[in-house]
Amino acid sequence: MICPCAVTLPLVAVLFWATSAQPQLRLGSLAEAQVGNLPGDSPRDLRSLYYQLNLNCAAKGFEAILRTEAFGSSAQGRSYAALTQRALHFRRERLEVAAGHFYAILGNGLLLHAFELPGVIAEDRTWRRRYQLARDLDGLQLRYRWSRAGLLLLRGVPSSSALPPKVAGRRHRALGAGEFTLRPWDFLETGIGVLEAGEETGAFTHARLRLRDLGEFYAEYAQRDARPSRWLSLDQDLGRGLYLSASLTAGPWGLSLEYKDYRDLLIADINNPPPLIREHESYLLNRLTHVLLPDDETGAQLEMSRAFAGGRSLVANYTRAFRRQDDAPLTEVFLQAESPLGERLRAQVFADLNRSRILKDERYLTFGSAWEWQASAAHALTGDLQFQEVDRRFGGLEFPFQNLYLSLGVAHSATWSAAVVAQRSTDALETGAPAEGASYWVGGNLSYQAREGHRLDLFGGKRRAGLACTAGTCYEVLGFEGVELRLVNPLF
Repeated sequence: MICPCAVTLPLVAVLFWATSAQPQLRLGSLAEAQVGNLPGDSPRDLRSLYYQLNLNCAAKGFEAILRTEAFGSSAQGRSYAALTQRALHFRRERLEVAAGHFYAILGNGLLLHAFELPGVIAEDRTWRRRYQLARDLDGLQLRYRWSRAGLLLLRGVPSSSALPPKVAGRRHRALGAGEFTLRPWDFLETGIGVLEAGEETGAFTHARLRLRDLGEFYAEYAQRDARPSRWLSLDQDLGRGLYLSASLTAGPWGLSLEYKDYRDLLIADINNPPPLIREHESYLLNRLTHVLLPDDETGAQLEMSRAFAGGRSLVANYTRAFRRQDDAPLTEVFLQAESPLGERLRAQVFADLNRSRILKDERYLTFGSAWEWQASAAHALTGDLQFQEVDRRFGGLEFPFQNLYLSLGVAHSATWSAAVVAQRSTDALETGAPAEGASYWVGGNLSYQAREGHRLDLFGGKRRAGLACTAGTCYEVLGFEGVELRLVNPLF
């Protein structure tokens, strides 16, 4: 394994020498150790360790960033050690420059979105390596801001978030992009931008209207293979994307409305259009989140909320999407209520009805209830119960099944918490499901939060495989049976 000191110390020494001011240093690490394997796989006691070290050094407008990632496994051919991020940023009044690895977004991501999901450590099924889930650019970014205008220019090579470090093809085809924004009035902002990635070209424009004490409206239109003669074309076969949103508030009421129309808009490892699918906090709903199909998907999402006195609230969401190719729709209705019940108890209940015929034919009916009881000034008891009934069809065949999720926990202020999680499913297509009967997953979680941000998380038991979605991005979580320890250490 490469020693991170061999990479970080030379850069720190250069910054000390180049600046007379005392640099500000931040050093932190994340370690994740496992003893166990995929349920049913051997060896049962597979041992692995993932380690991430982050160094930030800032002085006189400069900031140097380094990240090393290493993974070791008792199975041959899976270990790696790599310098996965190295960057130098400079900020001075209106100018910002980033050299090396950086993140960027044009508009709302219809053409370009380079991002990271902090703290999300993914494991790919092919190489069985764990790594930080991120999609960055390696190159140069320049941003300059005037009082009512801004200019962004960048050039870089994107990485694939689906591949771990040290895998051939993780970075390919350099891209260049630019964006110019103009704010003629305080309430209006507009912008235009272009993208070039090999033979791939694109252009987009956007506008944002802010209404004081009411909300804002946003519109963005992007087109692939953009040319002046085609910009206003009504050709339905053009690669394009339209995103509209409105967010309004009036006293205790809140309203958000979004619309999408995507056609041939998928640019692999480069763009990430808004999905317009509600990302649920509840476990059973989150793992069944619809994954956006940017090549052919149209739809809308409406959400209303109402806050009441005493900390009570109501949320209602309606989502509809469909593909033109086969006119297959997805419809979801979600209702949630939250309220205190007395001085110590707080409860939340929800119901969700989802019918999807996009690339499948399934109907979900989900109910859930979560509560928190403040047993004392320092202790709280929590509970979370979710039930889901699924009707899955393949042609004329029906495969109904049920999912049950239960979590019981106890917490002590902001210091430690413990929980037991149990799941049951009668899904015959579940990974590792028996030929008859139900599948079960039982596990325990223990977390300890120390001072200065140090955190320890311990899991033991059996974890269910499936989909997880965070900040609009979905990724696969592999099943696991064994013991897992995660340690987050902000060293200084």
